[in-house]
Amino acid sequence: MSPTDVSPPAGALPSGARDVLPVEAAELRAVENALRATFARYGYREVRTPVVEFAEQLERANSGGLERAFRLFDQAGRVLVLRPDLTIPVARLIATRLADHPGPIRVSYTGPSFRVPQPGRPVASEHRQAGAELVGADGPEADAESVLLLREALGAAGLEQIRIGVGDVSVTEAVLGALAVPADVRARLARAAEERDLVAWRREASLLPLGDAERELLAGLPAMRGHADVFTRVAAVVPDAAPECARMTRLLTLLDREGLRDDVLVDLGILRDWQYYSGLVIEAYAAGAALPVAQGGRYDGLAARFGTPRPAVGFTIELELLHRALAGVNGAPRPVFGVVLVGGLDDELELASELRSGGIPVIALTSTDTRADALADAEGWRFVLVRDRDVFRIDDRAAGTSARSARPLEDLSSLR
Repeated sequence: MSPTDVSPPAGALPSGARDVLPVEAAELRAVENALRATFARYGYREVRTPVVEFAEQLERANSGGLERAFRLFDQAGRVLVLRPDLTIPVARLIATRLADHPGPIRVSYTGPSFRVPQPGRPVASEHRQAGAELVGADGPEADAESVLLLREALGAAGLEQIRIGVGDVSVTEAVLGALAVPADVRARLARAAEERDLVAWRREASLLPLGDAERELLAGLPAMRGHADVFTRVAAVVPDAAPECARMTRLLTLLDREGLRDDVLVDLGILRDWQYYSGLVIEAYAAGAALPVAQGGRYDGLAARFGTPRPAVGFTIELELLHRALAGVNGAPRPVFGVVLVGGLDDELELASELRSGGIPVIALTSTDTRADALADAEGWRFVLVRDRDVFRIDDRAAGTSARSARPLEDLSSLR
């Protein structure tokens, strides 16, 4: 009997899948709303793309992302995939549906992506993401807007201690080109960079017939961190890389003017996919999340693969990772603003209607139901409201207080 012949136990989920319960779902929705509001302030308008795409269309991106895609077939036998990320479908949408737009185009999105989990690793198969893409704008000014927007969006979601690492694929490519590094060595260096294997990178670099200064710079390139001084050093040793270094220095100057100097770290080890990214690469880190909560960068070649060449820069936020980081910062979840109303199903129907009309969520029980406190604890509702003769008793479970009220709507509204 093969493993696929064994029926899963009742309630079991496929590998990498998980349920989201009400409290977490509400917290994730609040995070998404904060991100959407921040994107909108910068003029990024929301778009939506299908969950299912033709595999052939997404393979145009040539980023290796389909290796872990869920595949299925339509009635004509064509191969479909559940989208493994959102950036590529958004790039397809812009290149095809907005081909006549004069640009620049600013779009944002939220939604799920799907990737087959790797065996032996407890990684989710569904990833809830939010992101923003600036298409049709080049230069460090556009890059700076993307980094600034990412910083503000994460802050609006509630994250306080944020570190954004920035690197640049074009700087590394310029160094390799100026030093005439052979193609086969470049391929091995690219693999080492993507795997964050600094030992393998240094080993490959140390075998090249270079001068001492050039060899030392190349061997230590992925480990170089700091600020504009990083690019000063690179340009001094490899003058042919000076234009790319100047671009990054200009980016840092713009971010410094926006007050981000302490939040942004130059890290030339951020090199994920040389075929996909063409310049700036971004990773955002937060305490409580083992992986970057956001990734992105400049990908000027992607739109051309869908027929409309345009420069582009953007980022994607992993919402579950961000939520995990926020849980570490904020501790226990805050009670949800809502009222468990004893009698809301029978004796207090009018009051339940009045509260709801006033914008207060009401969880109604019968007048004889004794589970109000247990229900509030289980679902995180902040208030329990019970009639006490001619008035009502309001138990505020967040503050740990009780008060008598003759006007529940007015008094509860004042506690928002």
